[in-house]
Amino acid sequence: MAFAAPSLSACSLQMASLLPHVAGRLLESGPIKNDLWWIGVLLDAFATLAGTGGKQLLRYAVITKNPWYYPLGLLCTAMIDPAFDISAYGFAAQSIIAPCAGMVVVWNVLLAPCTLNERLTRSRLSGALLILVGTICVGLYGSHDDVERSVDEYLELFSRPAAMVYYLIFAVWTGVCLYMWRHGSAFTSGFAMGALGGALAGNMFTTKAVVEMFKCVAQDSETAEGCETNPFFTPYPYLFFAISMTLATLSLYMLAVGLRSFEALYMITVFEGFMIISGAISGNVVMNEAEHQETYELVLYAMSIGIILCGLYVLCRGERPGGDDAEQRMLARCRVGEGSEMTSSTCEMKQARDDEHERDKAPL
Repeated sequence: MAFAAPSLSACSLQMASLLPHVAGRLLESGPIKNDLWWIGVLLDAFATLAGTGGKQLLRYAVITKNPWYYPLGLLCTAMIDPAFDISAYGFAAQSIIAPCAGMVVVWNVLLAPCTLNERLTRSRLSGALLILVGTICVGLYGSHDDVERSVDEYLELFSRPAAMVYYLIFAVWTGVCLYMWRHGSAFTSGFAMGALGGALAGNMFTTKAVVEMFKCVAQDSETAEGCETNPFFTPYPYLFFAISMTLATLSLYMLAVGLRSFEALYMITVFEGFMIISGAISGNVVMNEAEHQETYELVLYAMSIGIILCGLYVLCRGERPGGDDAEQRMLARCRVGEGSEMTSSTCEMKQARDDEHERDKAPL
């Protein structure tokens, strides 16, 4: 898989030649309909497949104690996945691309029983199906408009009162998750780690801004209405890129920490679920993608996010430990002797078979 990495930048440049077909207009001219948003969905579907493989490789490195799987997992997660994900943002709105992260749940549910020998329980399947349905609905009722903006317009967009309120609420949410991580039970700490990591990963509006600026530069000066001056001659694209990289690095670190203690089917689902929610909300609030949508579309959009939340609740209720044995299975550890622990593939497979919750005993 490593040989594919050098060609990713060339692939992104080739895709840039197609971007003039989906070019928008300045804020004053209003948005135009983007008929090629489905290309972004396909690109992100491939990105989520690569990301799922990378996350499972990180988990496999833990349960086999083989550190050589870490670079392979990071290659898929930190290079291949972002390359196609960034290209997808050039063809569709953030409120469309962010819900596509739900495909990770689908890939994970299909692959984890085969690759990691993790059981597909009723709660996992039900939660994953609800998240998938909510993801599809969010994509259908999300914004299909495309708007090209200048650097000044992005700065104005990111400093609107609505955006400031979002930043404040997200800061409070971050503080709550950090408190749960430090002072909560093992289960609560793991959930908070995955939820905060996913929420950080969903804030991709700076990435969307950089992609739009690159798309603007890639067009002819006569058609690139938002690029009267090259935005990359200013420090803001690089600042936005640095913010995106920081959030992505922090979210991957939190996911890796969570995967040390929790099975991939659970932790990745929590991570991606909150990534969908934060991406959808920030796309509509910070990027103001909901401005030109009808009221009924926004209501259906909100209901779709509610379906995703219901899926997360079903998943977490099915995974919450009900006793010492269940907690040992949830934390994927095998105790050997007094005061010592070891983590191994054999122990995990045995506990996955023997310590399932009572309501999940019946195989699917």
